[in-house]
Amino acid sequence: MEPRSEQLSDVPELLATDLDRYFQQLVLSFQQRLYAFALRQTGSPQDAEDIVQEAFIRAYHALADYPPQRIRVIKLQSWLYKITLNIFYRHRSSTRLQCIPLDLSEESALLEIEDDGHEQPEKALENREDLRELETLLSQLPQQYRVAVSCYYFEELSYREIAELLNQPVGTVKSNVHRGMLLLKKTVETRQHS
Repeated sequence: MEPRSEQLSDVPELLATDLDRYFQQLVLSFQQRLYAFALRQTGSPQDAEDIVQEAFIRAYHALADYPPQRIRVIKLQSWLYKITLNIFYRHRSSTRLQCIPLDLSEESALLEIEDDGHEQPEKALENREDLRELETLLSQLPQQYRVAVSCYYFEELSYREIAELLNQPVGTVKSNVHRGMLLLKKTVETRQHS
């Protein structure tokens, strides 16, 4: 099986060749990451599903209107995150969605740890507890920091990609990531001293 990055780099060319035939590959390549991203923003699995579904519908219609040359050079990941984030903002401003704490139950899709066969059970448990705590703390950050930290650390987007996504200068993004991390660190220290 080819590495994921090679597969993703082929998707724009395939979409430019035959959108209807290859759009499913785009969905399969990005749906889990977009869902996790939307879930971190909304805290609601149903709202996250609705946002991602709408994002793919909008992406399809936009791609159908783009000439093949434009599709070939599009940065799909950043573009899809931007669509998803814009839908989230629109839904939030219409008060349809409310930001609530993340689902931290054992069944939460966010908390699944992929078993690579190398971890000891106690280490996996520690990692799950750390992830649970981090997700809880992240959900409590102000929106501007939550989005920046989530994109940088969870989605592994560069500062430049986040800046394009949020229509902000790179310096603002760096500042928001830094301030978000300081707030997380301060919260962790406060909890440890309690």
